[in-house]
Amino acid sequence: MAAFAGVSTFATAQDRRIIVPSPIMVVDFERIFVETLYGQRIATSVSAERERVQADNDRIAAELLAEETALTEARATMDQVAFRDAARAFNERAQSVRSDREAEQTKLVQLRDVERTQFLERIRPIILALMLERSAVVAMDRRAVIQAIGGANATADAIDLIDTTLGDGMRAPNERPTLRPNGLPEVAPIIADDAPSQEDALPQSE
Repeated sequence: MAAFAGVSTFATAQDRRIIVPSPIMVVDFERIFVETLYGQRIATSVSAERERVQADNDRIAAELLAEETALTEARATMDQVAFRDAARAFNERAQSVRSDREAEQTKLVQLRDVERTQFLERIRPIILALMLERSAVVAMDRRAVIQAIGGANATADAIDLIDTTLGDGMRAPNERPTLRPNGLPEVAPIIADDAPSQEDALPQSE
């Protein structure tokens, strides 16, 4: 009986350690981005834009190939000077199109980065609210943590609270919903000069 009592005491102690507030809150930011309604909307939007750009690339490439083929076939019947002028004009147009498409790719990357940056900024006060709720002073990305007790991981809570507070992120920027229905006060983003930078506090993932 004493042995069983010892096991019971040990298990109870383990349970208590799991739920004891930790000064460090672990969050999987990539999972938050992937699983929240907001992050999913961003991913869908960026994916749709990527598909549009790729479709335009394919269409323009096919048009240029057809034009190049026609010019090559016409070479035998064209005056040499006229063909050289036509070939030069084609090359210049192709180079211009290539530059335009590269600009579109750059805009696509910028769109993704801007959306992710806005996402991280908007979830910052929610992460801070969870930190206050758990009496944590530091929030760390799960990838930077070697080992942590289960209770230190707040990823699931963060996903639920972000969905409840921001939905898919399309609410007006000036809308300030209550973070917790149980009365947890609203929390403003940290704006002090010595506050951690976005890259340090809420790392992005490629």
